Amino acid sequence: MSSSTSSSYQIHPKYRPDIDGLRAVAILSVLFFHAFPQVVRGGFVGVDVFFVISGYLISTIIYSNLQNGSFSFKDFYLRRIRRIFPALFAVLASAFIFGWFFLTPREYETLNQQIAAGAGFISNFIFWRQSGYFDIAADKKPLLHLWSLAVEEQFYIFWPLLLWASWRLRANLLMVTAVVAISSFGLNISKIGIDPIGAFYAPQTRFWELLIGAMLAYVTLHPQRIFGVVGSKLKDIASIAGLILVLGSALLFNKALAFPGWWALIPVVGSTLLIFSGPDGIINRTLLRSKAMIWVGLISYPLYLWHWPILSLARIYLGASLSVPEALLALAVAVILARITFLFIEKPIRHSVNGGIGLYLLIAAVLGIGIAGYFVKEANGLSARFNVPELHRENQLTGCDNVVKDGVLYPCTFGNPNSDEIILIYGDSHAGHLTSALNQELGAKYRFIFLGYGDCLQSKVEGADKDPLCQLMWGEVRKLRQKNLHAVVHAQRWGYMRSDVEKSAMEHAFMVAGLSPKKVAIVGSIPDVDLDCEIANYYIPARKKVCPRFDEQHKANESFIVESKKLTKPKNLIFVYPYEKLCPSGDCKVIEGSTSHYWDDRHMSRDGALMAAPDLIEYLRN
Repeated sequence: MSSSTSSSYQIHPKYRPDIDGLRAVAILSVLFFHAFPQVVRGGFVGVDVFFVISGYLISTIIYSNLQNGSFSFKDFYLRRIRRIFPALFAVLASAFIFGWFFLTPREYETLNQQIAAGAGFISNFIFWRQSGYFDIAADKKPLLHLWSLAVEEQFYIFWPLLLWASWRLRANLLMVTAVVAISSFGLNISKIGIDPIGAFYAPQTRFWELLIGAMLAYVTLHPQRIFGVVGSKLKDIASIAGLILVLGSALLFNKALAFPGWWALIPVVGSTLLIFSGPDGIINRTLLRSKAMIWVGLISYPLYLWHWPILSLARIYLGASLSVPEALLALAVAVILARITFLFIEKPIRHSVNGGIGLYLLIAAVLGIGIAGYFVKEANGLSARFNVPELHRENQLTGCDNVVKDGVLYPCTFGNPNSDEIILIYGDSHAGHLTSALNQELGAKYRFIFLGYGDCLQSKVEGADKDPLCQLMWGEVRKLRQKNLHAVVHAQRWGYMRSDVEKSAMEHAFMVAGLSPKKVAIVGSIPDVDLDCEIANYYIPARKKVCPRFDEQHKANESFIVESKKLTKPKNLIFVYPYEKLCPSGDCKVIEGSTSHYWDDRHMSRDGALMAAPDLIEYLRN
């Protein structure tokens, strides 16, 4: 049972073609979900099917060799490396090369962070920290799918060690497996309501799915001890029920579900029933063992690795969602690359690398691409790749934020902390994108306080919004009524301001939340742009295209300017219109020279605010 045991004495499970067929069901569910999410809305459950299969096969190997006295950590991890590393390296290296030529620095920086995480099998932690699996930005994360591979690899580190230790202590392995599975499932249920993103990505809330497969492996190895002989009719029933559960969840689930949670039990139980029914279950022998399903199942791993980068990078490159023909073409390319990978990379390496220099080269290759990804990420995407100056895009924010601790609001403050002259900025994120420019131009003289939380402070009845953070902000406003304010700046995304309701709301805004500043400035908004498109046009001639124009927002800004000028306003109040300078002819100057006036699709950069709002700066200066 030592790591030096020769692999020739290792026991490995008998090949079951129906399990390759089940892999085909899993990968096809995932592929069609990613390519056509409005049709196969729950296809993401294919990953859960893969988890059950992996837990079953890996645990069969471990249980069998522990009982035979021939378990070897060396053999176990050598097989995992031979199985996982070749195709993974091929995909990571291909993404790295494609990105070098066709991705902007920002896109390439993001890609290489994912390459580094993928090579280190920590992708699930990276994406957990960033956002959710189903968010809009997911389409622009080319290696998002590697989160599940990371969970599996983390399981492969944890599970053999626990089983080996339990075996040495003569513990009941089925009981150990059941206890860990129940604990993991309990964590999943407890976490799904308070941290659904964490429940989705965390290994401890996902391991139970692999452990269900592990329990089935134990049952399969000890059928007499657990259930006795299972009749063919029962196997057929299990097979049919399993397929109904898996396909039903793939077709009927959607991304709005609290997943995994209780819902994940459906595809997990379905997968378990299909494996349990054996190769002779009616669905297994008629569908899963068919040549077409086995063919797909054999390439399921490289196909899983290839399909999402191709779909995602195509969307990034084209700057748009894929049409049905484009999505089908992308899937066809993925199938071709997967087949090539299986025949000419996976199979030769799996049968030739048994240790020694070949093993070290495999490890070095994956480690090397991971290190390369890390350094490119740290170099901010290597803008020096292009024959144009690096695009200058300064953050629009000062770096501070409103913080609530123990029920106390600590507002964002910047500028001169010793100044008695205070300027309050409030509104939504369109107030926030002014802060860096104001700090640069006026921060030496004035102390700024920023209260950014939508239109909270514009309610007609003070404190009418019962939101806790809004209540805390009103508390800060009441404190400022005792101060001698130099100015109040109110900025947010405004509408057309044509209706009486909109005009009445603006007249209420003139009251500046009951404060008495010397000066008041109300700052208009700006239209959205497709900044990724604009940056791609700047850096990469091959991607040059006409970027989208959001006409309705342009009309709203133009209407706001016309209608606000008709209002009777206090003498100490001015309107500032960034739109007039940023989009003087209706087409916004997103990039001028090597300077970006936008920080993201909706907000100005610091330089954009300096260019678009000089009137505001001069008004506040004295």
